[in-house]
Amino acid sequence: MKLNKVHKFNIKNYKFGDLPRESIISLFRDGRICSYFLERQLEKWFPDLKFVNGHGYDFVSTKTKLKYDAKNFTKGGLRFMPSNQIGAGRQFNLGICGKHVEETIYILCDIVDFPRVRVVAKSGKELLKQYSKCVIPLRDREKVFA
Repeated sequence: MKLNKVHKFNIKNYKFGDLPRESIISLFRDGRICSYFLERQLEKWFPDLKFVNGHGYDFVSTKTKLKYDAKNFTKGGLRFMPSNQIGAGRQFNLGICGKHVEETIYILCDIVDFPRVRVVAKSGKELLKQYSKCVIPLRDREKVFA
C-alpha cells in the first residue's frame, strides 16, 4: 500500500437478511459497525496487508512488516488516536499516544458516502504535524482525499 495514493471503491454486494438497502447503507456509515467489515475488505483490496487483532493496530504488511491502523471518516470527522483513547469515558493523552501514532501508518477510510468508499494511507508522523490533537475535522475530508 503506497502512502498518499487515493483508492476509490464502490461496494455493490452488501445485504443482511431481509433488511432494506437503505438500512444497510445507514448502518455502514457508522464507523463502529462498518469497521469490522471494512477491516476484512481492506485485506482483499490490499493483499500485502495481513489483519491482526488485539495489538493496538489492525494490519501488518507482509512485505515491509510496517504497522497499519484503519480509521474511518464519518459525519463527525476522523480520530486517529489509539482506540483505547476513543469513546465514552476515555480520555485523549498525547503523551501516551504520540509514540504510537508516530510509529503507525494510518489507513484512512471515507465511509460518509457509503457504498462509495475512499481509502488512503498516511504516515502517523505527518498526520500528527497537521492535526496535533489526532482529530481530522469533517471539513478537511476532501483535502485528505485530494
